[in-house]
Amino acid sequence: MIKSITTALIAAGLVLSGSAAFECRAQQTPPSSVDNSLLKYFPTVIDQIGGSCAQASYIGYMFTYEMNRILDRDGSTPEHQFSYLYTWNFINGGNDEGSIGEDGLTIGFEGGIATEADFPSQYTSSQFKWTSGYDTYLRAIHHRVKKIKHFDVLDREGVDVIRNYLWNRGEPGKSGGIVTFSSRAGAWKINTHYDGPSETGYKALLTELSPTGAHAMTIVGYDDLVEFNAPDGTLSKGAFIVCNTYGTGYWMHDRGRFYLPYWFWMQPDRDSGTLSRQVVGVDVEYREPKVVFKVGVDYSSRDDLSFRIGLSNKASDNIPTHDYAVPIARNQGGDYPMQGNNSSSKIEFAFDFSSYAANINDSAEPKFFLTVSRNNRGKVYGSGKMTAFSVYDYREDPEHPRIYKCTGVAGAEIASGDNIFSICTVAPKTCSYSPVKWLSGSGQPISAPLVLKTAHGKYAKIRLSDYDRNAGTIKIKYTYAPDGTRRFE
Repeated sequence: MIKSITTALIAAGLVLSGSAAFECRAQQTPPSSVDNSLLKYFPTVIDQIGGSCAQASYIGYMFTYEMNRILDRDGSTPEHQFSYLYTWNFINGGNDEGSIGEDGLTIGFEGGIATEADFPSQYTSSQFKWTSGYDTYLRAIHHRVKKIKHFDVLDREGVDVIRNYLWNRGEPGKSGGIVTFSSRAGAWKINTHYDGPSETGYKALLTELSPTGAHAMTIVGYDDLVEFNAPDGTLSKGAFIVCNTYGTGYWMHDRGRFYLPYWFWMQPDRDSGTLSRQVVGVDVEYREPKVVFKVGVDYSSRDDLSFRIGLSNKASDNIPTHDYAVPIARNQGGDYPMQGNNSSSKIEFAFDFSSYAANINDSAEPKFFLTVSRNNRGKVYGSGKMTAFSVYDYREDPEHPRIYKCTGVAGAEIASGDNIFSICTVAPKTCSYSPVKWLSGSGQPISAPLVLKTAHGKYAKIRLSDYDRNAGTIKIKYTYAPDGTRRFE
C-alpha cells in the first residue's frame, strides 16, 4: 500500500527519479576527501535492532543528519536524533522483518518523524510498539520529508555526482549531504588492516562483495586517496566511506565505518542485488502545524483499522468534500492491540491536516470529518470503540489553538466498514417554522406548505419537495412573500 503512495508522490513531483534528477554544478573542485560523519549533525553510530537496517540508515542516519544540517543542531543528543523504530514499527507487520527504506521516508511526508527522546529505539518486551500521545505525534509532525532523491551510479560520472553531493549538495559553501544504498552483506570480505594511502584514516577496506543477505547502509563521505587492487590486477583509486548500523565494536569495521572502493560501482555488469545501481538522498523541512486532528481509539487488532481526515464547508453535509488518507496506522502492525504485542489497546494519535488547511473557508460553515474504516485483516477480527476526536486549529495563535470537540464520540462502537464522525465549527444557520393547511373551494386540502419566520421577524410561505436525506438536498417549489406575490424558484 505504501509503495503506491510513493508512486503517487513521484507523479506529483515530490520524488525525483533518475540521473537527471540531480545535477551538481559545483563552482570549485571538490576536495580529495570528505567525511560528514564527523560533522556535528551526524548522530552516534547505531547498533540496529533486528532487521531494521533500512530504517536505521534512512531515518536514524540520513533523516537525522539532514534535519540537523538545515537547523544547525548537534546530532549527539536524543532530542536531535530521529527514531528508526518509529517508522519501522509501522511497516514491519509487528514482526522482526526487513523493510523498504523509502517506506519510512513516505511516512515523513505527511506524518513527520518522532525523535529518540520521544520514542527511543531500544530492545523492550514490546519491541514492535506504536507510540501513544497527542504531544508526541505533534512534535513529530514538525519534522518532515520534503523530497526523495534518486541518483543512478553506473559509471565514473555517477560516482562524481555522489562525490559532489557529499561535498556540498551542489550549494557552494554549504555542508554536504549523505546518501543511502543497499547491498548484499552476508559474506563480505573486508581487509581490517588497510594501511595504504588515505586522508581519513580508516583501517577497514571492502575487497569483495557478498552473494547473500540484503542490507541497507549509508555513504557519509569519500576519500580519493584510498587504493584498491582490483581482481584484474589493476590499481583502482578512491572509495566511499560507508557508515554501517552494527555499532562501533563490529570487528570487520573501523569505528562503525569502512571504505567501499569506487571500482565496485563502475562495473557495468554488476548485479543490482549485490550492489544497488541507485542511491537515495532526501530533502527535509521543519514545519509549524496549522490544523491537527486528535484521535483516540481502543481497539484489539490494529491492522483492521485505517483512518481518513476530511473537511466540508457546509455544516449540513454528512460526508466530506475534501478527504485524505492518513500515512500511518493504515491496516498495519499485525493482529495486536493498538500499541503492540503485550501493550495497551488504547492509543492516541495526532493526524496533521495542515497541508489541506487552504481548503477551509472560514466565512462558511467549516465541518471536519474523521473516517475510521474497519476491515477484517489477518487472522484476528478485532473489536473496539472510539475514545475521543477533536481538532486543534493553530492558524491564529500557535500557543493557544482553537479546539473543536466531537460530542458523543467517546464509547462509540467501531463497526465494520466506514465509521464517520464530524465536528461543526460554527452553528448551522437556522430559522423557525410552523405547518399550515390550505383549502380549495370545496374545503379539501391542496398542499402542506410551511410558514417560515426569520431571526429578523420576517416570514415567507414555501412548499418543499424531493427531499433526499442521504444527499442532504431538498427542492423549494415556490415562495409567497409578505406582499402576497408568488415567486417560483
